[in-house]
Amino acid sequence: MKNSVLVISTALFGFAPLVAPAAEQASAAIINAEGRVIGKAVLEQGPAGVLIFIEANGLPPGPHGIHLHSVGKCEPDFKAAKGHVNPHKRPHGLLNPDGPDRGDLPNVFVALNGNLTAELFTTFVTLRGGSAPLLDDDGSAFIIHENRDDQMTQPIGGAGGRIACGVIKGT
Repeated sequence: MKNSVLVISTALFGFAPLVAPAAEQASAAIINAEGRVIGKAVLEQGPAGVLIFIEANGLPPGPHGIHLHSVGKCEPDFKAAKGHVNPHKRPHGLLNPDGPDRGDLPNVFVALNGNLTAELFTTFVTLRGGSAPLLDDDGSAFIIHENRDDQMTQPIGGAGGRIACGVIKGT
């Protein structure tokens, strides 16, 4: 089976995700540059990948790159999260013929009111085990960037600065 990522936007429809009991879950409080909690992500390990549900507010409207970063730290300016989860040292970008790296995800879209609601699915990582676990010794983090990711340009698709971060923790 090829690795894949799927995005299902629920912002336009107002649906809440249905969450069945999971074998394993993780979560992340999403903070802004001032350190204020602006949202939450819930991750659930499925048989073929990880389902990610994200809600946040107070973000600039429009498209934003979002990635899984290799270290579970958000201080001081989100740089402690280091680069993407990328154990195989692949180039960035879901559209890159030599990529993608394991931390690549599709863009998310923030509504005009600053709210983000998104559901993503990725086969690139696992919560535990495998070659790209999120809950490894140094953890992992979500980073939301200021701009859209073009899914090709190195190293982060032109997504710009880091505007929000969330440390992924097992539940």
